[in-house]
Amino acid sequence: MMHAFPRTFALATSRAVRGAPPALALPPLTPATYLRLCRHSASLSRAAVAARLAPRPADVSPASDLLALLETPGAVARKEETLERLRAALPFDPDVYRQLASEPPERHPRVCRGCAATNWTALEGAGPLRWANDNACTRCAGTESEGDVA
Repeated sequence: MMHAFPRTFALATSRAVRGAPPALALPPLTPATYLRLCRHSASLSRAAVAARLAPRPADVSPASDLLALLETPGAVARKEETLERLRAALPFDPDVYRQLASEPPERHPRVCRGCAATNWTALEGAGPLRWANDNACTRCAGTESEGDVA
């Protein structure tokens, strides 16, 4: 036996009436993810960064292990010396890293999830950074010709 229920609502048929789907909120950026984004943006492997971090060839393996640990979710560098050595080894902003590690998410700096650029980053050959949306610069979003959103 089939049961029929009266229609108590109407669905909008056009996208304009329904509205655009809500933007997906990404989880807060972590220090580990920021470090990995910086490394990927520079097109560097862990081995390449470890070679830059290590003062001697014998130190490359421990440096690689440290980098793998720092890119593990939940891990945070504890020593300022580590952050300064990372800055020397790849395009990396220790101040952004510290904010991501110590501040609540609503106080995190805006970081592009594609290239790790921030408001304080000048893109090579592209001038000042412009944002396509909350999580991507215009270069990564493929909208370089469009204006700045925020």
